[in-house]
Amino acid sequence: MELTLKQAKSILTPQRHGFLAAGPYPFTHALSAYTGCGFGKTTCGMYCYAQFLPNWRVGHAHAAWGEAVEVKANAAELLHKTLARMKPTARARLRIFMSSTTDPYQPAEHRYQITRSCLETFARYPDLDLLVIQTRSPLALRDLSLLADIPYAWLSVTIETDDQAYLKGLRGGPPLEKRWQLVRAASDADIPTQVTVSPCLPYSDIERFAHRLLTSGARRIIVDTTVDGDGSAGERTAQTPFAHAEPTWAETERAHRLYRLLCEQADGLSIGWSNAGFCGIEPRS
Repeated sequence: MELTLKQAKSILTPQRHGFLAAGPYPFTHALSAYTGCGFGKTTCGMYCYAQFLPNWRVGHAHAAWGEAVEVKANAAELLHKTLARMKPTARARLRIFMSSTTDPYQPAEHRYQITRSCLETFARYPDLDLLVIQTRSPLALRDLSLLADIPYAWLSVTIETDDQAYLKGLRGGPPLEKRWQLVRAASDADIPTQVTVSPCLPYSDIERFAHRLLTSGARRIIVDTTVDGDGSAGERTAQTPFAHAEPTWAETERAHRLYRLLCEQADGLSIGWSNAGFCGIEPRS
C-alpha cells in the first residue's frame, strides 16, 4: 500500500446533484478524510464506484484501486476553520455524509487517526443537523464514546450479506460477525445506528438474514443494489471486476425480496431503499 500525506485545500464537498443530493432529506456536503481506500483490494473494492471518479483517476493512473491512499493530514484543521466561520444558522443546515468515496475507518485510520480528529472537531459544534459516518470497519468501536458526544451523529454500518463464505470466496473484507458486534455496541451506547445492505450481495438464508437485521439494534435498515446504487444504473458496475466474478450482479430481485420482507416485519423500524433510504433521516428541527 502506497500512503502519502497531503495538505487538502478544502474538506467539505457540496452535494448539488447525484445520489446524496436526492430527496426526501438530501445531504448538503460530503467529507472524505482520505483519497482512495485501503479496502479497495477486498470484495467491496471490486464494485466500488469511487474508482471511476475524477478525483481518483486524475493523478492516480499509476496505481490500481486499493493500492494507494492519500491522507488529508490537515482535514480536522480545515474542518474547524470551515465550521468556525459559518453563522450558527448556516451550521444548523449542514447534513454531512462521511464519506461517499472512501471508508473513514480504513486501515490507514489506525495510524493517522484523521477521522477521529474530525470527530473531535464536530464534538465542538453541537448545532449541526446531521453527520452520517459510513463504514464497514470494526475500528469504529474505538470512537463510540466520541460519537456519543456528537448529538447529530449516526453510525452507518455496511453489512451486505450474511454469508461469510461468499465474501471469502471473492476478496474477503472485515469479518461480518465483528460488524454485527459493532452495530450492537453502538446501539447499546445509545448512538443512532443504521445498517446498509449496500449493495445486497447473495445471502445464505433470507429469513435468517432479515431476522438478524431487524434484531441487530439498528434503528434504520437500507437495502441497495449495484444497479440502483452506483449512480449510473449499473453502467459503472458493468466495468468492474465484480461484474466478471458474479454472473448475477445485475439481478435485483434478491434485494427486492429482502426489502419487502423487512418492510413486512419491521415493527416500527425504518426500512429504506437505495438513495431515498440513504437520504431518509429527518432533520433535527
